[in-house]
Amino acid sequence: MRIEHLIFLIHPGVYESVSADLIQRDNLGLYVRREREVRQKWLDALRRLDSSTLFLEHCGPLYLLEAAKESLGEANACYVYADPPADGRRQTRIRMTVQCIRDHMEKFNLEFDPATATSEIWGETFQGCACGYSGAFAEELGLKKPPKMRFEMTVYDSRFLYGARRWETIPMPGTDIEAWVFECRDTTSAATFQARLTDRCFDERAIRLELDATTMQVCLAGPGLSIWPEYTPGAQRPEENVRTYTMPMGDSAYWVRAIGTSYEYLKDVVRAAVVIETPSAERDRTGQKERT
Repeated sequence: MRIEHLIFLIHPGVYESVSADLIQRDNLGLYVRREREVRQKWLDALRRLDSSTLFLEHCGPLYLLEAAKESLGEANACYVYADPPADGRRQTRIRMTVQCIRDHMEKFNLEFDPATATSEIWGETFQGCACGYSGAFAEELGLKKPPKMRFEMTVYDSRFLYGARRWETIPMPGTDIEAWVFECRDTTSAATFQARLTDRCFDERAIRLELDATTMQVCLAGPGLSIWPEYTPGAQRPEENVRTYTMPMGDSAYWVRAIGTSYEYLKDVVRAAVVIETPSAERDRTGQKERT
């Protein structure tokens, strides 16, 4: 049977096993509600799929796999998992995990053309595992068409995305990298960069941006901690301070936050960004310790 479309459901149900006490202590209610909303969207979407689709659930509760089997049949639903390898290497585990997909396809006599097959990304979280593992799986499977990130089918990992007014993607020409730009609920804006056909943990590229330090900052996903610009306590902010900032793709997730300027201006900044293939000798793979 010919498969035309793949769905990567990455790490669903993260908050299902979290205790009520922990949810209250760490103020996780926002994420729990989001997870419940997108879980229903997953279940609703599964009922509309056809036999040209292969549903791939990477970890997570088995009832989602069973729902996929009920809608698509056993052949079109695969649970994707591999135990940690003896050598502890991420690359080994990715290969072993993708082998689950290949074994499943061989068992049920399924085939797909990596040059033409389309795919999409669901799961948790938008900027974390859903982004990272889908890129790794797409690279290992040899997909030529970038998977489509379905933001509405993901749980976000940054609070400022709650109630986002609008968003759009901006492709980086000649690469598999795309930027996501959001206008947030409080009228601030945010942008992040994601690779679609590359394992993020071994992505040596970087994004070079020209940022105005008076209206923009760079922060980490999740906790939202600002890492740029750095100001000395008590120092006066410059009236104008456009600087070059190089943001590694790598295995860390970053946001550019625009505060005090417009959504349209941030999109212009993103469009002017440049992808650097080899940002520095420090990120040369030959000298980089392999991540596990």
